[in-house]
Order: sequence, then C-alpha cells, then structure tokens
Amino acid sequence: MILGIMGNPRKPAFRKSLSLVVAELRKRKASFLVDEAVSNGLNLDPAETIPAAQLADKATVVVSFGGDGTLLRTARMVGDRHIPILGVNLGPGLGYLTEMSLEEFLASIDQLQAEKYRVEERMMLQAEMNGNPTPIVTALNDITVGHSQISRTTQLQVMIDGMPVTTYRCDGLIVATPTGSTAYSLSAGGPILEPTLNVMIVTPISPHTLTMRPVVISAKRILEIRPGENALLAADGENLKSLKNGDVIRVSRAPYSTLIASVTGHDFYHVLRAKLKWGTAQLEP
Repeated sequence: MILGIMGNPRKPAFRKSLSLVVAELRKRKASFLVDEAVSNGLNLDPAETIPAAQLADKATVVVSFGGDGTLLRTARMVGDRHIPILGVNLGPGLGYLTEMSLEEFLASIDQLQAEKYRVEERMMLQAEMNGNPTPIVTALNDITVGHSQISRTTQLQVMIDGMPVTTYRCDGLIVATPTGSTAYSLSAGGPILEPTLNVMIVTPISPHTLTMRPVVISAKRILEIRPGENALLAADGENLKSLKNGDVIRVSRAPYSTLIASVTGHDFYHVLRAKLKWGTAQLEP
C-alpha cells in the first residue's frame, strides 16, 4: 500500500496539515509519495516526492488535501488511471465531495493501510470541439457553456445524437454528472441524483421560457451545443475556453470513470443530511 499525497498549497492550513500528516505516516511506517509541486517546506527526502503525472502510476490510493475544487482537479489529473481518490477537507467550506476532516484522516491511517475502504465509480464527462476527437476538457462535476459577459444572455442550439432538441435563450447551460447534481446544477434548479447513476443532467441557467426545465438523459447520448457569440466553456468551474459563433461542442461520457474512496462508510443520503441539511425536520421557534 502506497499513499499518494496531492493538495492545494494555497489553503492556509495546508503546510501545517501536511507536516502533521507526514509525521504521522512516518510514525506508522506507512509508505507514501508526495506530489513534488506541493512538497516545499515539508522537509521530505527526495525519495518521498514524485511528479504529479507519475503519482497515480505508483500509488494505491491518492489522498487529495484541500476542498472540493482540489478533489475535482485531482480527478481530472489521475482519474483515467483508475486509482481511488480520497478527499480530505482542509478549509472552512462545506467540502461536499471530500470524505473526511484532517483529524478523521489521521485516525484512519491504519484502516487505509489495511485497504479497508469502499470504492465508488463516478462517471466523467468530456467535451470535444469542431469535430476534433481529442477532448478539450474533462469534468467530474459539470461542463458549462454560457455568455462571457455576466449581464448578457446567450442563445444555445442543442442537439442530441444529431437530432434537434431546442434552442435555449438563457444565461448558460450546465451539463452535469450525477456527482455534479449537488453542485452548480442544483443551484440552477436541477434534480438531485444518486452519484453512481450513469446519466447526464441538462440544466438551463435562468431560461427566458418557463417551460425550459432541466432534463435527465442517458449517458450513452451525445449532446451537441452550438453557442452564439462571446461564449465561454468551463469544466468544473475551471479551464475556461473562449468560444465563437459557429463552434460546435460535443459533450459525452468520458471513456473512463473516477474512483472515489470512502473510509467512513457513509452513504449518499447520510451526506445529504449532514452537509446539505436535506430532509431534516425544522424545529419550531
């Protein structure tokens, strides 16, 4: 068992937290490798660091220290290697995708070393542009196309498997995975889905026609989006790509899934209740 360590050094707690993690791993005689890009100030032996591109080839589990954004970036980097990713939340934010706190991770090292954890497969999305089969982005949560100016609406023509569907007049369009159903898509009125399903959610952002509601389609479908002028494409809220009139974006399921590790054993509905306060009774004032 080799633990791969990745993270977000911009988090205020990162250096102190990783120092504690390294000390505890050494104390437990655990094998680990740290992404060399985040190893500054950790007093590591050169043999304990490795380039991020090689980390997934050596590690049994990759531990992502940061928040949801850090885990999403980790998934885009190592997800195609089919290596489980365990998220540890270091920030004050919700950390919906991250499995545990730093304290919970430190208490779970022996369990990890014994490989006592559950793994879930989460589908990924990819986007191709203008007929080029090489994906320009991949995403665990969502791919969004919208106007580059926040105060302007845009017109988006949508086809599924080559058949015309509709033309949205809206602020943008979110194509989300079930994992991403509790992220941007949810805030735009999309449904909550169990994350292990194999479907895509198409959610318009502030549509100008009230009948334009979110739809759920099979992950076997190919969604084609033709944006208007001055549009932007984003994957998991990052990797912004400028689009122009005449571009054609094809969004489909990626050929690989991301593996998410769970040590706590909490199911999806426990996380909904604990982190989104979903379905909990409201106390009378």
